[in-house]
Formats: sequence, structure tokens, C-alpha cells
Amino acid sequence: MRKSEQGYTLLFVLVTLTVLSVLAVATIGISLQSTRLTEIRETDIDVETTTQNDLDLAVAALQKIVSKTTGDSPTTSSQEIFENLNNTVILPLKTIVPNVTVTPNETASNSRVTALDLTAVVTKQKGDQPSIKKSYRQRVYLSAIPSFLYYTLGSDDGVILNGAPLIKGNIFSRDALQATATPTFTYNGADGTYTNTRALPYIAGQVRVFQEKNQPLLKCDDYPICDKTIFDPQGETELVATKEALVPFDFDYAFNSFLGIDTNTSVTDTNRILEELSKKRLSPKPVLTPFLDELSNDTQILSTPKGEIVLTEDIIQETSNPLIIDGNLKIFSLDPSTPIKIKRPIVVLGKLTITGNVQFATTIFTTENSLLDNANIQNDDNNLSKQNTLILLSKGNILINRVNKFSSPQTNEPDLNAFLYSDSEEKNTIYSVGSTMNVRGGIFTKGELEVNAYRGKLDLREKDFPANVTELEKLMLVNKSSEFEDSRLLMEYDATLLKNPTALLPLNRAVQLYVETPKRIQP
Repeated sequence: MRKSEQGYTLLFVLVTLTVLSVLAVATIGISLQSTRLTEIRETDIDVETTTQNDLDLAVAALQKIVSKTTGDSPTTSSQEIFENLNNTVILPLKTIVPNVTVTPNETASNSRVTALDLTAVVTKQKGDQPSIKKSYRQRVYLSAIPSFLYYTLGSDDGVILNGAPLIKGNIFSRDALQATATPTFTYNGADGTYTNTRALPYIAGQVRVFQEKNQPLLKCDDYPICDKTIFDPQGETELVATKEALVPFDFDYAFNSFLGIDTNTSVTDTNRILEELSKKRLSPKPVLTPFLDELSNDTQILSTPKGEIVLTEDIIQETSNPLIIDGNLKIFSLDPSTPIKIKRPIVVLGKLTITGNVQFATTIFTTENSLLDNANIQNDDNNLSKQNTLILLSKGNILINRVNKFSSPQTNEPDLNAFLYSDSEEKNTIYSVGSTMNVRGGIFTKGELEVNAYRGKLDLREKDFPANVTELEKLMLVNKSSEFEDSRLLMEYDATLLKNPTALLPLNRAVQLYVETPKRIQP
């Protein structure tokens, strides 16, 4: 009996040892497998991090390259980068980040924007592990489109809002935005005063101020509290502090590039401009109006002994070659019911005046002041695949003179379809108190931009016009309104301009970099 028990004990010990051995082997196997999986996961994370870091390094290097186009002493330009992309961008990035391939994307590019696909591929293997390979692609855009074309209203100095305009779109102000409830105006030679703190500016968009978050973004008069409550709450205005400065627009560079002459030529030196154009075998051609029969599709310079050319007929030639006016230009509509149509780019070596009903689908540069004298500027709704509105770039001030005083618009259609830019450092001022203005596009200035807007209805017959500024002030008090729809200044951004960028858009010297989020692609 004892021997039998000893046999069972021995058998139990052997079975137990066997089971423990199997469990030990299994545990060791699981431990080894777990270690292997951990190492593979670590390698995977390492590859992921390396790929992302390579793309970040490439973007940083690209930002350093484009930064050379900005500042007080730029060493290169957008045109030089675009025309020699291989030497200015692709090869330098290849040297800095060998794992990143730079490929121009022609489909996503246009005449003012170059799209690049940055592809990072990283492969790693540790020991007998399987190799791990990951590929990420990131699209970046090099844009030479001036920043001001993205704003409804703005200044590279400061914006002053007096009164209650209605603005749909974004505003940019380099200094703190100044706001008052008191629009300024002059009537019959006398200055008037009027304040309505209940009529709040309606801004459906962002007010972007180039300030730190701890710095004041607003400066207010008349309002008891100076914060975003001074804006009409129905507009859902966003007040944003941004250190992403608006890239200054280099007017002279854009002007000279448009003409294809030395980009260091002074825009205010007409003789030098003509000398540069003569190198292209272009010289002024004296003309007598009407002169349209003498136009060709080639670049031409027209001049007149009187120093001013008057344009009263259509120019609808499908050409990107500019018509250059050596002197002042007046575009004047004789028939108020039928607009003049202008589709050809124009460069004015002097002053520009636009009067009456005109339809534009082009860009105009002028080296002096510009006057929109009771102008009704329309866009070309039949030209949606190309530039269908006016871009006016004036070296001097832009004066907008309205004669529709004490009347209410008979239609909701804009009377100024245009993007207006003034390169003057002097203050530009807009008045919509007695008169009305409906802008679809944008207004941007290098100097201060002051906007004066009354909110109320002033629909009077001429015989009922106020006799003096005191009587006008009384009428404004009686007819005031707090409803944003009653503002006499309406402005709305026109996004169609940037949907089909063409060579008619001004070319900025500076290049801005826009970056998309990286996307995983199949190896």
C-alpha cells in the first residue's frame, strides 16, 4: 500500500513539473512576443515621429526661403521664386531634408499661386523585425496674391469707424480699431455733429487687429464700455488679436511687374517709366478721341496734347496686354441706362476719374489720385470663369463722391462692385451720411481709413432739402434707426475674385505660405 502511495506521489510530482514546464515555456513565449510587439510599436512610433518631423522641417525651411521676399530689404521676389522654382525651392529643400520629395502640383496652381506637394517617406527596421514604412503628403501654397484682397475693409495703419456701417466680411487694422457713435460730415460748408449710441456697427465677420492679446484691440469714444458689445450682436462679430501681420503690399513692384519693366523703377517718375517702356520698343502714340479704331491687342501707349484722354466707349478686347495712358484718363458714361464695358487692363500715368455707369472686368493701375465721381461700377456676371470685377490700385488717394444725397436706394444691387486700394500714407475718408453707398468687394488703404456712416432714412425731395447743417442735424435725429438694415453704408465681400485668379491680379513681391494638414498615403 505504501509503495502504491509513493508511486502516485511520484506521478503527481512529474505531472506537476510537466505542467509547470509548459506554463513556463508559454509565459516565456508570451513575454518574448510581448517584447517583440513593444519593439515593433516603438519603431512604428519612431517612424511616425520622424516622418512628421521631416515635414515640419521642410515647412520651416520653406518659410525661411519665402521670408527673403519680405522686410525692409528683400533679397528675392515672388517672380524670381516662381520662375526658378527648382533652384530656389526644390533643390534647397532636398539638401536640408533628403527624405522629403518636393513636387509642383500644376492642377492646384494658377498664375499667382504655386502649389507644392511635400512627400515624406521613412523606412526603419530593427534586428529581425519586419521593416516599417510610412508615407505622408502635405500640400503647401506659395501665394503672391496681395493680402488686402481677402478683406472687405482694412488699413495697413488703422481703421476708424464713426457711426454704424453694415459690413459683411473681415476687417484688418494694424493699430487698435477706433470706434465712435458720431459720424462726421459737412453740409453747405459747415461741419455737423450727430451721435446715436444705440446704432451699433454691424460686422458679420472678424475684426483682426495686429496686437498682442493683452493689448487693447479697441479705442472707443461715446460708448460707456469699450469691448465687443459696441458691435451689433446680430452680426456675431469676432474680435481677434493676431500677430500674423498683414504682408505689406509693394505697389511699385506690382506696377512694374504688370508692365514688365525694371521692378526698381519709381512709379512717380513718368519719364523713367517711359524710358523703360522704350526698351520694349514702346513709345507714346498721340491720338485724338475717338481713338478706339486705333487699338490693337498689343501693349500700347496713348497720349494727347491736352494731357487727358476721355473714354466714352467700350473696350472689350480679350487681351491681358495693358493699354497705357500717358496722362490723365476720364472714363465717362454718356448713357445712364447702358454701361460702358471695360475688359482690358489699363495703366494710367496720371490721374483717373470714373463717372457714370461703367461695367468692369479688369485691373487698373494709376500713378496719382483716383476719383469715383457719382460712379455706378458694375461687374460682369457673364464672365464668372475669369476676373469679373474691377481692381483699382491707386498710388494716391481714392475719393468717392456720391451725389445721391437725401435719397434711399431703389434697389439692393451694389453701386460699387470693386476692390479699391490706395497706396497713399495720407488718411482716406468715406462718407455715407446724406448719401448712400453699397459696395461689393473691398476697400483697403496704406494710410488711415476713416468710415462715416449714418443709420436712418433720409428720403427727401429736393425742395425739402435742409437749409443748413442745423436743420440737417434735426432731420437725422428724427429719422434715426437702430435697425442694421437702415445703414447708409453697406459693404459685402466678393469671394468670386479669388476663385479664378488670373494674370490680371496684382503680383505682390512678398510670398505668403499656406499649409494644409499632412495626410497619410499608401507607400
